[in-house]
Amino acid sequence: MRVAGIDGYKDGWIAVVVDAGDFASAFTVWATRLVDVIRDNAIRLALIDMPIGLSSGPADRPVEAAARQVLQGKASSLFNAPCRQALGCASYASASQMNADVLGKKLSKQTWNICPKIAEADHAAQSLTDVVLHEAHPEVSFATFTGAPIVASKKSVKGLVTRAGHMARLGFDLVKLAAPLNDKHTASPDDLIDAAVLAWSATRVQMNTHVTFPSQPSRDAMGLEMAIYA
Repeated sequence: MRVAGIDGYKDGWIAVVVDAGDFASAFTVWATRLVDVIRDNAIRLALIDMPIGLSSGPADRPVEAAARQVLQGKASSLFNAPCRQALGCASYASASQMNADVLGKKLSKQTWNICPKIAEADHAAQSLTDVVLHEAHPEVSFATFTGAPIVASKKSVKGLVTRAGHMARLGFDLVKLAAPLNDKHTASPDDLIDAAVLAWSATRVQMNTHVTFPSQPSRDAMGLEMAIYA
C-alpha cells in the first residue's frame, strides 16, 4: 500500500510518499490542492498535519490536551483546533467570536490563518471515502520516535539538523527528497522533514503499531475521528 505524510505550506501541500515501507525510495510530491496530491499519486493512506474532526461544542475536542502530555516543553507547537462553526466565518473577528460562543475561548490568529487548509482537509476527509486520512502532528511523531520532545525550534540550525539526523536514522534520503524542489519552491526545509516524519508514522498505522492521542478517540458531528496519530 502506498502511504504518505502530508504537510501544508503557503502555496499548497507537500507529501513524502512511501511504497511498501521502503523509506530509502520515498519520494516528494506537491500540489496546490490536497485532493490532487492524494489522487494524482495513488495514495491510499495519509497522515496530515492539520486538524481532522472538529468539535461543534459545548466541550472542546480532547485531542490537544492528550497530545500536550507528550510534548512537555514543546506544547506551544500545538494550536487548538477551531470549532466546526468557525470554518464558515468570513473574518477573524467573527470566527473568534463564534469560537468563544461555542467553546468558551477565542480563536488564536495562528489557527485562523490555517482555517482555509483545515477546511480543505475537512472536505478531503469527508469526500475521499476510499482513502484513509488521519490527523497527525510532526512534533508528536518525533516525540514518539525519540521518546521525548525535540525542544529546539525546527526553524533553528540545531532543531533542523537534529530532526534531519533522526530522519536519516530511519532511512530517509533527505537529499533525494529535496532534489525535485528548486529555490523558487515556497515549501521550507522543515516542511519537507515534517512530511517525512509523518510518512514514518503512516507506515506505523499501516502496520497497526501506531499510537493515538487520545488513546480512545471520539468522533465529531460529521462522523470524523478526533485523534492525532503517531
